[in-house]
Amino acid sequence: MSDKYNDVIQANIKVHSKLASLYAKTEPHFKTENLAIVDAALKLLASETNAKHLLDLGCGTGFIINLAKHHVGHIVGVDVTRAMLDQVDTSGPATIELHEHDTGTFPAEPGSFDLVTAYSFLHHLYDIAPTCSTAAKALRKGGKFYADLDPNFYFWESVKALESHSVEVAYDSIVTREIAAVAHKDDQMNEEYGIPNAVFNDAEYGKDIAGGFKEAEVRKTLLSAGFTDVKFKYYWYLGQASVVNDPTKSREERLVNAELVDSVLQKVMPLSRALYKYIGFVATK
Repeated sequence: MSDKYNDVIQANIKVHSKLASLYAKTEPHFKTENLAIVDAALKLLASETNAKHLLDLGCGTGFIINLAKHHVGHIVGVDVTRAMLDQVDTSGPATIELHEHDTGTFPAEPGSFDLVTAYSFLHHLYDIAPTCSTAAKALRKGGKFYADLDPNFYFWESVKALESHSVEVAYDSIVTREIAAVAHKDDQMNEEYGIPNAVFNDAEYGKDIAGGFKEAEVRKTLLSAGFTDVKFKYYWYLGQASVVNDPTKSREERLVNAELVDSVLQKVMPLSRALYKYIGFVATK
């Protein structure tokens, strides 16, 4: 592995050692509505593969583990940050093993898993290819690799283009919030947690430095790793939070409206691709 590959690992250890105890309280993907979406996805994948063994790469504090333990009997979680692993709840109906290890070099027994997951994780890597190879080797034939909530290059590219004009143009608050998140997240983390900007950006290398993931490039990497089929999904369109939190509507109406807008935008892909913040996929071995 290159020096930069290892530098990014060390940056992640520094950042997430500091944030481990706060992670589940501050990251938006731990919100109830998102937990329900991911739980439904895991339940479906477990049913489709008749899964008994799941490997969770970049398991962090146990976001996937907490859900998957109700759908599979055996889970192996891998993460480079001991402080994150220490937050994982290993109680419950499944047998859970945790390993402090780089996901790109983790020695999983070939063909021993039915499902591999990597949720909101791949953008923390300098190079996703080794981790995709780990997933492919770990899976049996017909097994599936589920990754989600990683930055969509086309969204980030569009927001960065606006950032250079943000002083001259009055954008809606929906847009200005995204510009701030793209351009100044490292400043925020420095101010709030004392994390140096360069370290934080390295820890989110795939987003802050590489600029997110392109579907065609990720597909090529997955096929090269040994997967036979890849299906992509784009998630969380710009303005979705405004629809979901509309104070003039009931919660049920808000969720219905959000799904309706999403269904239309999904139908007009790829024209709507740049409106979605995140990209995910299911790859079949």
